[in-house]
Amino acid sequence: MDEVSRQPNLLRAISKDVWRNKQHFLLLVAAVVSAFCVVWTTHHTRMFVEQRESLMMSRDALNVEWRHLLIEQNALAEHSRVESIAKKRLDMHRPKIEEQVVITN
Repeated sequence: MDEVSRQPNLLRAISKDVWRNKQHFLLLVAAVVSAFCVVWTTHHTRMFVEQRESLMMSRDALNVEWRHLLIEQNALAEHSRVESIAKKRLDMHRPKIEEQVVITN
C-alpha cells in the first residue's frame, strides 16, 4: 500500500520539477522535435532525389527512342525510296512530256 501512495507523490514531484525547469524542458522538446524534422526532411529529400534520377533516366531513354524514330522517318521518306516503291508496287512512272497538261488562269 505504501508503494501505491508514493506514485501520485512521485508524479506530483516530477511535474513540479518540470514546471520549475520549464525552460530546460521546452528546449529538450524543441531539440527532439527538431531532430524528428531533420530525419523527416532527409528521408523525403532522398526519396525525391531517387525519383528525380528515375525520371531523368526515363527522359534519356525517351530521347534516344525519339532520335531513332526520327532517323527511321527520314529513311522511309527519302525520295529515291518513295520513287522505287511507286514504280515496283504501284506500277507508276513519270509522265511523258506529251502526257503532261499545263493549266493556266
